[in-house]
Amino acid sequence: VFLILLASAAVAQADSANVELLGKQQQLAAYLQAFWNDLRKRVGWLNDFAYVYTTSEKSALDSLMAELNKDKLAQFAIVTLDSICVSADKFDSLNLRIANAWGVGEKGKNNGILIGINTGHRKIRIDNGDGIVKVISDDETKVVIDNFFSPAFKRGEYYEGTLAGLLELNKLLKARMK
Repeated sequence: VFLILLASAAVAQADSANVELLGKQQQLAAYLQAFWNDLRKRVGWLNDFAYVYTTSEKSALDSLMAELNKDKLAQFAIVTLDSICVSADKFDSLNLRIANAWGVGEKGKNNGILIGINTGHRKIRIDNGDGIVKVISDDETKVVIDNFFSPAFKRGEYYEGTLAGLLELNKLLKARMK
């Protein structure tokens, strides 16, 4: 009888833990859906929702993008997303959704470049507007990610990698749009 009671208690405890886990998974799914449905507004060119950069790094990157955007070759923006805001498999889709919702790029020129970074999932995505794709191919964008962003990111140097990648993208644009 004692063993039956002990087994019953263990089963009840396991069921309770499963219900609690299921509840947390449902809460997380609801949060992810709410974030997807109600995107935050863009503030400046760098939106560091994952707190990847220091205050001075944010200021420097935002100023650099404002300066780069003045030449009208492209309109750069960066968004960092915490892994709690998006699952790894939805990151690419969310980045594209943000690019479209925020209207990165000049109307009619489609010259937007949104750089999405998620350090938790170890992902980066660059969404180029149609006007940019005519100048820099997706394959070339991948080369910039692989050679300029990723090496520094792997060392935890997000500012340095972002700066190097931004400058390389702008260098490619200037060389091809003159």
